[in-house]
Amino acid sequence: MLQLLGAGSVGGLVSQYVTAAPERRQTRTRAREAMVALEEARWSRGQEDEWQQLRERVHAFESIAIVAGVPRPAAQWYVRTTVALHLESRRELSEHGNPDLAGIPLRYLDAFASATDLIYWILWHPQLARLTWRRRLKRSKAEVTAATADSATIRDALTRRTAI
Repeated sequence: MLQLLGAGSVGGLVSQYVTAAPERRQTRTRAREAMVALEEARWSRGQEDEWQQLRERVHAFESIAIVAGVPRPAAQWYVRTTVALHLESRRELSEHGNPDLAGIPLRYLDAFASATDLIYWILWHPQLARLTWRRRLKRSKAEVTAATADSATIRDALTRRTAI
């Protein structure tokens, strides 16, 4: 009798995990699609509605990231880095005046790639990420801080505690 009860409990747990797997994969796919949309919005093109467009895509990403199981601190870090790069892109555009000449220095992009990699890691390996996301987040913050020490625009955007 005890074996039957134990087997039923294990079977119940396993079946929940197996039957919910397709929905979890679809949710993680939608989160990656929201990231792609947010990455597109991070580049400033000198249009009037680009800040509103960035905000909408940030909110879309944040909401699906919560459902996909991305830890809030990791999602917030990714959003902060995206907004910081957008502000740097706007600053470059105002300085150069031509969207073809304005850009973000590669050392910033390389450092900020760690924030994107962190979210992709969490979405791709959700079980393993539960153990490692904090360490990866700390490493990403250290990389970005070191690479952007000379940029007041980015430093301000990363340390500001305001909502977008």
